[in-house]
Amino acid sequence: MSGKHSQGNSEKRKNKVENSRNDKIVQNVFRVLAVIYAIITIVFYISVLSLNLLPGIYVTIFTVFIILVTLAIVLGIAKKYKKRMINIICIILAIIISFIQIFATNYIFATKGFLDSMFKEVEETEDYYIVVKKSSKYETIDDIEGKEVYLFQIEEAVKEQVKSEANINLKEQENLTQIGQDLLDNKVEAILVSSTQNNILKEEIENFEENTKTISTTTHTIQTSSNIETQNTKYNMKNGIFNVYISGIDTSGKISNVSRSDANILVTVNTNTHEVLLTSIPRDYYVTLHSKRAKDKLTHSGIYGVSETVTTVEDLLDIDINYYVRVNFTTVIKLVDTLGGVDVYSDYDFAVSGYQYKKGYNHVDGKSALVFSRERHSFASGDNQRVKNQQHVIEAIINKVLNSTTILTKYTDILNSLNGSFQTNIDQNDISNLVKDQLQSMSSWKIKNNALTGSGASSSTYSMGSTKLYVMIPDATSVEKAKDQIKAVMGE
Repeated sequence: MSGKHSQGNSEKRKNKVENSRNDKIVQNVFRVLAVIYAIITIVFYISVLSLNLLPGIYVTIFTVFIILVTLAIVLGIAKKYKKRMINIICIILAIIISFIQIFATNYIFATKGFLDSMFKEVEETEDYYIVVKKSSKYETIDDIEGKEVYLFQIEEAVKEQVKSEANINLKEQENLTQIGQDLLDNKVEAILVSSTQNNILKEEIENFEENTKTISTTTHTIQTSSNIETQNTKYNMKNGIFNVYISGIDTSGKISNVSRSDANILVTVNTNTHEVLLTSIPRDYYVTLHSKRAKDKLTHSGIYGVSETVTTVEDLLDIDINYYVRVNFTTVIKLVDTLGGVDVYSDYDFAVSGYQYKKGYNHVDGKSALVFSRERHSFASGDNQRVKNQQHVIEAIINKVLNSTTILTKYTDILNSLNGSFQTNIDQNDISNLVKDQLQSMSSWKIKNNALTGSGASSSTYSMGSTKLYVMIPDATSVEKAKDQIKAVMGE
């Protein structure tokens, strides 16, 4: 009898030891889970603070909330309770919150990466090509050693750079279109043009692109974004009243490439009265280039760098512009395609480049959105309607982003599509402070639109020489009205 009793006690002790061992294993697993949750929370917390977008009071509230929730869940997981139900409930909460934090952290890192690339100072560059006829025997720059190469308005530094690559004779001419036509007519064997000049020749001379080829490319640095003064004026982000110039350039590829400024919008902001004024300027506006002191189309000012465009518009509207944002057409194509297309409103029925647009809403992909925003020949008002169409495309993109689940499901894809397509001289800390102020005040904003107008004409331009081009003569009343509206928003 005593033997059986002893055996039973032994079995109980064995079971107790086994249960204790299992209990320790479970408890250790719970502690590991608690540590993992704490690490995920810490990474999430640091990532939120790294954006530097929350006002001080929000940071305090967020910090207290994170600490209390984390302590409650960690203790709920790791502490030993008589009933495991509390541990299980806390583990379930930890899993749900961890997924949310991982999801949010991914978005935050994507946002930070995008902002870092956007606010990074970028050198402006220009590519220069030696172009020959497609049927030419010349294939490389070495093949034209000792030959004459014709050009129009190429700065001396670029000439020296090209001549250092080959012993060629550079011949300055007085008309860009003429040297392009002379090449096709076999009057010259080679020409030196900038990438922007090359694009202009493709537009101005029929079949120029099909009948030519590039045998050499030279990249030249124009300037950096720091060339525009942002501080020595009472109008800046720190004072809450400022102008931002948005330039849409007509190039695909690297944002650093200088090019024609095809979309031109001045954004006037007053954070004290919470007013924003968008002033659109037609690309073909016939203006005086600031540094050249000669007449040209506004779009051509971009050839000489963004600072030339900014200072030219400053002269036109008698204002200070301290900040700019450049965006290229690659952005439009990538962004619209990433969004799965957008519904853009057209004021007219028209067809261009194989695309048909009806009056009303049209579902467009990236390329057709770009064609829509660039067309002017189909309209009696020309460039005035093109400005309106560009505003329609911007409105369509905003509506698609704000009025659908797209921003949630494709957020990182959207940022990736925009990455490398922006250039600005705005300081990231200034943007952070603006966001903080808005989050703290939660004020509503009044947004107004205005567009400069003018009449079509034909005239020579500085960048093209004696060749007559379509230009828009500014309407003086329209310009004065724009000046008054800008001053009103700025409180003058």
